[in-house]
Amino acid sequence: MKKVGIIIRSFMENDKEFVGCKKRLIDAFLAYDVELLIIPIILPFNHVVDLVSMCDGVVIGGGDKYFDEDISLIHYLYQKNIPTLGICLGMQIMGIAFKGIEIKTTHHDKKHIVNIYPSSLLYKITNKKSCFVISRHHSAIKDTILDIGAISTDGIIEEIEDKSKKFFVGVQWHPEDNKKGDLIFDAFIKSLY
Repeated sequence: MKKVGIIIRSFMENDKEFVGCKKRLIDAFLAYDVELLIIPIILPFNHVVDLVSMCDGVVIGGGDKYFDEDISLIHYLYQKNIPTLGICLGMQIMGIAFKGIEIKTTHHDKKHIVNIYPSSLLYKITNKKSCFVISRHHSAIKDTILDIGAISTDGIIEEIEDKSKKFFVGVQWHPEDNKKGDLIFDAFIKSLY
């Protein structure tokens, strides 16, 4: 059985710090015949790498803040060609790791249109030139040396990728919240084999 690592991070709620991720993200992967390994990024980095090295693919989830270890992890996953899916902050970390610049935005619980480039892997996955997505973020990325596969109608980078890898895709939105999100998860799972 293939193993999928889900990177979780700390977040604040009611002035208390927790470590975790949205349950919907875990639920999305329970639909597949994979073993999940939950990996807190706040562990010592060598422990994170030890756990990640046992995985066939890794999901970098969302959250409120990222750490230097996140950037190091992205480079490790990229160099080892481990299938990687970044979601929301996870996509931003991927972009920042590859010369992206973080910017502030106002997309919080907002349904909007994403325009998909026909040359992108995302287009191949969805077979669509546009789709509606739900975004929950206060920051995004501007510029990156990764390929940009989709942009929102107001110019926010919504998807980044590197087609030279088994699967190296980041999406700004939450596919676990979208009806068509399973297409992205399906493509990620297929890349593990």
